[in-house]
Amino acid sequence: MIKVLSKEMSDTYINKYRNNVKNKDEFYYKASLAIYNYSKINNKTLVIIGDSNESVFSLSFALLLKSRGVDVSILQVSPINNSNVIDYLSKCIDLYIPVYVYKSDFNLLNYETIVESMLNENREMNDEIRNIINIINDSNIYVLSIDINSGLDINNGKADNAIISNLTVCMGYAKTGNFLNDAKDYFEELVVIELDEKYDDYSYYVVEKSDLKKVFKTRNYNSHKGTYGYIGVMGGSYNYSGSVKLSNLAVSSLIVGGGVSRVICPTDIADSIMPYLLESTMYPIDSNNKGGFSFDEQSISHAIDSLTSLAFGMGIGESTDNELVLEYILKNYKKKLLIDADGLNTLSRMDLNMINESDASIVLTPHVKEFSRLINVSVDEILDDPIKYALDFTKKYKCVLVLKGTSTIISYRDRLYIVHLGSSALSKGGSGDILSGLIAGIMGYTSAIDASIAGCYLLGEAGVIASKRYGDYATLPRDIISTIKEMMKEY
Repeated sequence: MIKVLSKEMSDTYINKYRNNVKNKDEFYYKASLAIYNYSKINNKTLVIIGDSNESVFSLSFALLLKSRGVDVSILQVSPINNSNVIDYLSKCIDLYIPVYVYKSDFNLLNYETIVESMLNENREMNDEIRNIINIINDSNIYVLSIDINSGLDINNGKADNAIISNLTVCMGYAKTGNFLNDAKDYFEELVVIELDEKYDDYSYYVVEKSDLKKVFKTRNYNSHKGTYGYIGVMGGSYNYSGSVKLSNLAVSSLIVGGGVSRVICPTDIADSIMPYLLESTMYPIDSNNKGGFSFDEQSISHAIDSLTSLAFGMGIGESTDNELVLEYILKNYKKKLLIDADGLNTLSRMDLNMINESDASIVLTPHVKEFSRLINVSVDEILDDPIKYALDFTKKYKCVLVLKGTSTIISYRDRLYIVHLGSSALSKGGSGDILSGLIAGIMGYTSAIDASIAGCYLLGEAGVIASKRYGDYATLPRDIISTIKEMMKEY
């Protein structure tokens, strides 16, 4: 996994290497060489700097470009007070690298490549810098951003105006702002350059494909369906039968390795779901007068009996019966339980301390609006600091939180993981239902946290592949499911 830092952690890391690196010139040279070897920049280049710590890397990179015979110049866009920036700017001047202070008549379009690190840690932007960003974004110049694109909030990835880069190079560690909210709309490619100095305290992690090997191991010949779990998908109502179909497709097709699947649905929609149950069993429960679940303790007990994992809530609609059903499950089900969609809306009207009192291993999969209802905090406040709210929640409540967004945040106790893969092809009704089915299926044979990580990664990767194959507009949820089935050939 790639480590990722918040702004506060990034500042601590920067101060740590400032104080501990014995030979700073060698340190910055190695970092610059790594950028050069990856980017292969060799044409007329403008390095745009401000007073940021990132600008030290940019200036060191300018020195390296000069030594390789590249035509390189430096543009200063703000006053410099950072002693490290001043030191490296002096080194550049000593090597006769042209240094300009920005004026409105400066021709940014006279260069083929721009390397930029304009804004300091507080990311304040004046009209001058805003104008520079607009000129660059409207051009066809190749842009390399150091650490994080100027204009993006380093902590939450929000932006009202930011550099759009061809390549963003994170120094040492990715930052949370490289992945959240608007961030992925502002770069084509992002890489992390590992530095010599290590920083391990309170790190977050970006999930990589290799991390899934822990979950999808080579299977023994001497195994059977019970080895891989009995998975239940409990949801649907007269108005929302489609969601449980999609969850069931993700599980009953067994594409993620679950052993047996069982669809638990209201009797009113049983006939409409039956044609989709080619590999699954069905357990109908009496419907209430809204076409949803009627609370019947004996029926629910029999429906969830012997299940290794259970996904609850997709398409169950609004009903007072739902609270009774969920309360019963929380009090009596002792295996792995995923709550999604209307199940989360139901939970938001209940006492959340029931999560801690439950013997089940619980996974909650809200999008930001659903999470807002759970914690009674506005959507905007959550988006300003989603990491904080996710961690605070799982420190207070005994569960795995899967907070869905442009990048998915997975929080468990005091550990946090980010799945950054995905595409706008997933921005359609049904994608969340597929995720619930994936996680529930994988929970049949592994832990709740590992299943959450693997399920989110698979869905995100499928979104990327399907987007390339069918386009963001035309991709359907069924395309995502078939794509995941193809992807599972790798394991």
